[in-house]
Amino acid sequence: MTHIRSLIDSLRALAEPVAERQGCELVAIELVGGPNGKRVLRVSLDKVGGATVADCAKVSRGLSPALDAEDLIASAYDLEVSTPGMERPLQREKDFAYFAGCEARIKLYGMDGRRRLKARLLGAADGQVRVLVDEEGERLIPLADIERANLVLDLEQFARLGQGLHPVVSAGNAVGETP
Repeated sequence: MTHIRSLIDSLRALAEPVAERQGCELVAIELVGGPNGKRVLRVSLDKVGGATVADCAKVSRGLSPALDAEDLIASAYDLEVSTPGMERPLQREKDFAYFAGCEARIKLYGMDGRRRLKARLLGAADGQVRVLVDEEGERLIPLADIERANLVLDLEQFARLGQGLHPVVSAGNAVGETP
């Protein structure tokens, strides 16, 4: 767990400036096993109005030589650069904080008890993610214990996000405002 998290952090540090030069935000970096044992380095990008295929191609062309030069991944892999979609991955504390009020699916590293949760995000700070789980109530989860987390958005929320707005409209978050 520590090695993969360290590798992902190093890959993020390499990829973020490449994405930013193209006017994009790096949403997530994932290294997953692919078909026939080949790994896939999945890079998710976004920007206000949505990242385009051209944005993804530019980031891919800029990132590929940097990855080759740094040689951070020991085995063969394919690079896949795309947009995050409706099930946007959440990886950083600031993502969990920003998307407070949204539903998320969370998979925890092999812990005792429930490994998979569907919860409403309540915020994040100091390495802890605060969630509301229907059956359990409010719960604090150390960010380091989260293996994977994804937003669960409906079409209206996804459209708001694409416009650069927070997906959830609430009293403190009127239309056109971000939290």
